[in-house]
Parts: sequence; structure tokens; C-alpha cells
Amino acid sequence: MAKGKVFKVCESKYMEPGKHTLTNSFPLISPKTCPGAQYEFHITEIRPGGTADEDIHPNEDHAFYCISGRAMANVEGEEMLMEPGCALWVPKGAKHSFKVLGGETYRIAVVFAPPRKM
Repeated sequence: MAKGKVFKVCESKYMEPGKHTLTNSFPLISPKTCPGAQYEFHITEIRPGGTADEDIHPNEDHAFYCISGRAMANVEGEEMLMEPGCALWVPKGAKHSFKVLGGETYRIAVVFAPPRKM
């Protein structure tokens, strides 16, 4: 049986995801870091003025949980305000984007399920 594993954002390397501006993403849990994992879990930070431009994930559901900051999410043309304590589900194949509102970094937990093939 697999054992648990702890990841610390402060000890993790970040990546700058494509189709994003002013963004750092910390991929923490995935099949690469946890063999057998059936999802990906990231912490993502989009700085003031930053965006996650329109994107589509044809094979993966996407979930977002807002930790801090505010952003306007757009899913298939419908705008939704994301602020601390809000969760958003984006089904596979849906167009989605984010635009940071105000002067605070938008910090979110992000899940892809199943994990992307990378």
C-alpha cells in the first residue's frame, strides 16, 4: 500500500503556466510526485493585473478553490465572482478564464481529474 506524503509550497519549485500572465503555479501532487495518484493538485498565484487566458481541457474536469484575493471567472461566457471561500467546478471541455480584480494576489487551489497526460 502506498504511503502518504507531505508537500510544502515554500519548498516547491514553481512553473509559469502557458496562457497565463503574472502567474506562478506550484504543482504539488500528481502521478509524477505520487505514483498512482488519480488527480493533480496545484497551488496557483496570479498577481494583480494577471490573467488566466481562455483555455479548454478536453479530458479533465477542473476545480478551483479561492484561498485569497478576488477574480472574475468566465466559464462558457458566464461570469462568476471568485473570492475567498468560493469553489468553482469547470467540466471537461468547457472554455474558462480568470481576470484578477483589485490589488491582491489571487491564490487558488487547483485540481485536474483525471491527471493530464504530460
